[in-house]
Amino acid sequence: MKLRGKPFPGYENHYMSYMSGEDEELKAAREAQSKDLFGYTLPEGMTMEDRMIPGPDEGQELRVRIFTPANMKKPAPMMLEIHGGGWVGGSIDIDNYRCIAFAEKVPCIVVCVDYRLSNREVCYPKPLLDCYTAYMWMHDHADELGGDGSRIALHGTSAGGNLCAGLAMYLRDQDGPAPALCILNCAPLTMDFTEDHSYHQWYELRMDGRGTYARGAEATYDGSNLNQVLPPKYAFPGHAADVQGLCPHFILAAEYDTLRDSSVKYGIRLLNAGIPCEMFVAPRVCHGFTTVHNAYTDQIHDLMATSLKREFGLL
Repeated sequence: MKLRGKPFPGYENHYMSYMSGEDEELKAAREAQSKDLFGYTLPEGMTMEDRMIPGPDEGQELRVRIFTPANMKKPAPMMLEIHGGGWVGGSIDIDNYRCIAFAEKVPCIVVCVDYRLSNREVCYPKPLLDCYTAYMWMHDHADELGGDGSRIALHGTSAGGNLCAGLAMYLRDQDGPAPALCILNCAPLTMDFTEDHSYHQWYELRMDGRGTYARGAEATYDGSNLNQVLPPKYAFPGHAADVQGLCPHFILAAEYDTLRDSSVKYGIRLLNAGIPCEMFVAPRVCHGFTTVHNAYTDQIHDLMATSLKREFGLL
């Protein structure tokens, strides 16, 4: 199969998994990518524990997965991981590889939150409030976890990155404990990303094959519900009138991603507002490429880990 783009070596299956079609080559690529997505090895001495914590709604419980590295110096910095999946899919299981990488490379305690996915009963702001609850639980139970409640970072991919951006803005407005760093990985930050140049430039790599991202956004952030509990700026922070006072950010975008421009435009807004912000556009890779086990993914994780160390005061 001839591909229009030239994928970074090792990311061919990831590229093809976004393409529409049902021929055998595409099916094989999707199967290989799915197998890679769920593969991980827990390093010797690192623990991975699932725990239930109180959710924001009465009687609700949230599942969190806690990764604690071996020989960790206490109190350790911590990071909240928010998984992707277009707001309507995904799970904490797809982020095991990434969580292990951060826990080991920084090192830090990583907590991944199993927030509620959107459906007919669940929409904004419930997923965001789940993430806020997990963040505050980490802050309030830092001693129990062996962590430092004054050093908590955020990382999220795709819809998880969107939730991270909204959470950072919500914490600012609530005068809550500010994140040390907010890492937005291939995040959709505006509702109008279908009008961006990148969406049309890489239209064949849009996520329609697994449920249209735009429809997922519309279902999650139902306009009739946006103003009932929280204002819409936390749903898509790229539309917020004011980004002053936000925590430092690290923005990762992918060249072959239809959501690329949404990330870049938000990063420029932050820089223009005087917010410390690193931006990196990874060449010849697609949306959410850091799920792929590859030496280049390791380099990107190293880059993020160095930024986390800087903000955690570990350098």
